[in-house]
Amino acid sequence: MSSGIKIADEVKETYQQISMTSTKSTKLKYCILKFSDDSKRIIVEKSASAEEDSDYDTIISGLPPKDVRYLAYDFEFVNKDGTKKSEMILVSWHPETSPIKQKMLCASSFNALKSCLSVSKNVIEGSCFEEVSSAAVLEKLRRN
Repeated sequence: MSSGIKIADEVKETYQQISMTSTKSTKLKYCILKFSDDSKRIIVEKSASAEEDSDYDTIISGLPPKDVRYLAYDFEFVNKDGTKKSEMILVSWHPETSPIKQKMLCASSFNALKSCLSVSKNVIEGSCFEEVSSAAVLEKLRRN
């Protein structure tokens, strides 16, 4: 199901700065995306460079407990064989306490967002912090 939500150009540009497929500017570590006030577009709420404090669990714990968000994050970890890796992840945050309309909007817009950003793997969806924690992300990435 498509929601008809537009994705702002800045979303793709910011995502490219995280994945470094953009050579325009400094590499970013993450961005948080939200719906515009009129719920017609997905826009960038916040982004941070790799130099800024950008601990994954700190960012996740700062997501609103009663509203939906998306998070694009360059997740660094040590693989099963002991090698350091970095993988882009895309998180859909739709807490149980968010309004039903927002949860439906988040779910119905997620495929369009993934398509716009050309994301096909490393997708995390969660309605509670345990489902999107670094431990949950690590488990998923190490399986791949």
